[in-house]
Amino acid sequence: MSDPGATFRSLGRIEGAAFRDSFHGELQLHIESKTSRGLTIFIPAWNHRPYLPRALRSALTALDHLEEAGFEAEILVADDASRDGSQKLLRSIRVLYDEPRLKMLFLDRNHGLPRLRNLALREARFQYVCWLDADNELLPGNLPLFLRSIIETGATVAHGNLVARREGEAANLKNNTPANMHLTADSLIDAFALFDAGRLLKIGGYHPWFYSGSDWEMILHLISEEEELVFVPAVLGYYYLNEGSMFREAQGNLSSIRSLLRRMYAQTGTREWDTQKVGRTYHPEIGYVD
Repeated sequence: MSDPGATFRSLGRIEGAAFRDSFHGELQLHIESKTSRGLTIFIPAWNHRPYLPRALRSALTALDHLEEAGFEAEILVADDASRDGSQKLLRSIRVLYDEPRLKMLFLDRNHGLPRLRNLALREARFQYVCWLDADNELLPGNLPLFLRSIIETGATVAHGNLVARREGEAANLKNNTPANMHLTADSLIDAFALFDAGRLLKIGGYHPWFYSGSDWEMILHLISEEEELVFVPAVLGYYYLNEGSMFREAQGNLSSIRSLLRRMYAQTGTREWDTQKVGRTYHPEIGYVD
């Protein structure tokens, strides 16, 4: 019987070869050799120099919490050809911390967020990845709860509460319910969550057509593939709503792809009203609570 993952691994090697021509460093591409008891925190950066120290500080603190809980961890930062001095700042941070668990990639050409996420899926040493946008912030002490949850349940996604902040004040909670089919009408689960890198690679990774909506499309893709999503009733981090943030950029472009996503995942026009849950609630100290 042929290997169903062979095609995706071949595509990964082709895409990896394309990246080699545009970045500084040596790609490892741990496609088939990922460690299961660990986490890669991935930070994509593109002209977000003012926010990078905050995101990196929270990620570095999270490394210590993960290791205290018995897990291995790393941080992978990929700068997508920033022009605001981000690459210079990141190199200074790397020298300042001299942290072997902190790895950085510097791209000469802009590839876009979906391709950066696919690169991280292949480059990550560990089976599980946490997407942390450069303008957001982890709550470090809670990250082991999410890693335990995705390992213990065997889920493909573990997401939790995000405290949305605007101008330094808490505005609301995001990501605060288990997945249901209303996701076909609106993007309710943000990419600021934990994912099984191997499974995302197996189903083809992120689609490069959906630049702003790639995270929304991936969640719908996973639901369609009957992958398990678990909601962890704890705060994963802070989600900033500042002008110029990655959230604002994404919201401005979602309307242009909404009709295409509805064509793909809600063709009858009725599923968006379906409140049927497709995700479950899990806490590692309690178990499933639904």
